[in-house]
Amino acid sequence: MSAPKFTKTIYVPCLRLKAGEYRGLHHLSHDVKDKITPRLVVPPPKDKDPELGRPLTLEEIVHLTGKRIGEYWPLREAYLDTRFLFKEFGETGSGIWLPQLFTTARNHNGKVIPVVSLHDILGSLGAAFPLVAAEGCSSKFALRVESGDIIDPQFSLHVRNALSRLGVKADECTLLLDFCDADFADAEIVAEIVRAAFEDVQEVANWGRIVFQGTNYPATNPAAAGGYTIVPRNEWRAWRSAIKFDKDTSDHLIFGDYAADCAKFEFKSGGARAIRHYRITTEDGWLVVRGAKSGRDQIVMRDVCQRIVDSGSFAGRTFSSADEYIYQTAQGWNGPGNAMVWRGINTAHHITRVVQDIGKVKGMQFASLPVSDPPKQLSIFADEDADK
Repeated sequence: MSAPKFTKTIYVPCLRLKAGEYRGLHHLSHDVKDKITPRLVVPPPKDKDPELGRPLTLEEIVHLTGKRIGEYWPLREAYLDTRFLFKEFGETGSGIWLPQLFTTARNHNGKVIPVVSLHDILGSLGAAFPLVAAEGCSSKFALRVESGDIIDPQFSLHVRNALSRLGVKADECTLLLDFCDADFADAEIVAEIVRAAFEDVQEVANWGRIVFQGTNYPATNPAAAGGYTIVPRNEWRAWRSAIKFDKDTSDHLIFGDYAADCAKFEFKSGGARAIRHYRITTEDGWLVVRGAKSGRDQIVMRDVCQRIVDSGSFAGRTFSSADEYIYQTAQGWNGPGNAMVWRGINTAHHITRVVQDIGKVKGMQFASLPVSDPPKQLSIFADEDADK
C-alpha cells in the first residue's frame, strides 16, 4: 500500500498538552490551522491538571487526552508525544495502556501520529509502539532524533533497526530533527549544523517528511518585573539560513519550534503564582512584556497590553484572535485573563505569526479577522477568562 497523501503542513509547533496550549490551538483561524501539524507532549500525572485541580490517574490521562484532542483539535493531524508517561505508568504495562490512549484519542476524532525516539523503539518499548501506528494519516510514526543521535557512527544502523521494529518504511514516517539540546546563541553556527544534519539524514533514508525543531527562548522569564526585553528568534534565523529560505526549499525541511516557550520540559504540581506577562512574537524576535509585581490583575494586565499596543511591534487587531484580545484588554473592554488565558494568547499569536511569515514567501493569502467595538463586545476566551 502506498503512503497516504501528505497534508499541506508548513509548520510544526511543539506544545505541551496543557489547557493554555490546546485552547490556543482551538482559537486559531481555519486558514492557519490548515497549515500546521502540532506536536503535542502529554504531561505526566505529577503535573496538576488545571481543570480538575489535581494530578490525573492513568485512566483519566487516557480518557482526557483523547477527549481534549477531539474537542480542541478534531479531525486534524497531530504528533502525540507520550514519553513522559512511561516513568510514571511503567514500561512493562505500556503494551496495554499506550494502545488504550491512542485508541481513545482516535475514537474522539483525534488524528494522532505517535512520536517515538530511537532509544524507545530499540529499547524496552520496542513491543508497544508498533501497536499504535497511525493509519490513514500522512505518516504512521514520527521518529524523533536529537542532534547527538545523528553524530553516532551507528546512526544509520540504528535507524534501519528502528524502522524494522516499527514495521514501516522511511517514506511512511516523519523524521523529527529535534535540536532541543542545542545552544542557539549563534544562529549561523546552528545553521551549519542543521544543514549538515539534514544532509546526513537524507542519505540514510527517503523520509516522507523531515521537520526541524528547536528554540532560543530561555528557560526562565527574561524580563524584569514591570519591564520588557527582546529575545532573538535564532532558531528561525538558523532554519532560514540552513535552507536558503524561499518558496521551494522550505518544503524539504519543514520549520518547527517550541512555540513561545523553551525546550526544557519542567512539570510541577503547581502552587506558584503565574508571572503576569505576554510574549509577542515578531518577525525575528519575542517582545516579552512583564507586569508589575504588585497590583490587581485588571490594572497590571491592562498596562502590559497597552505597552504592547504602543510598542511598534503590535500586529494589529485583525491579525489574530489573540491580538484582538490584547487590544481589548488595553482598552479596558476585556480581560485581564489568567495564567491559562495568557498562555493561550502567547500560543495563538505565535503560531499565526510563523504561519503567515512562511506563507507570505510561498505566496499564500490569509484573511484578516473581523473585529468590532463595544457596547456588545464578547470575550474571545469568555469560557476561560476570569480575574484572579
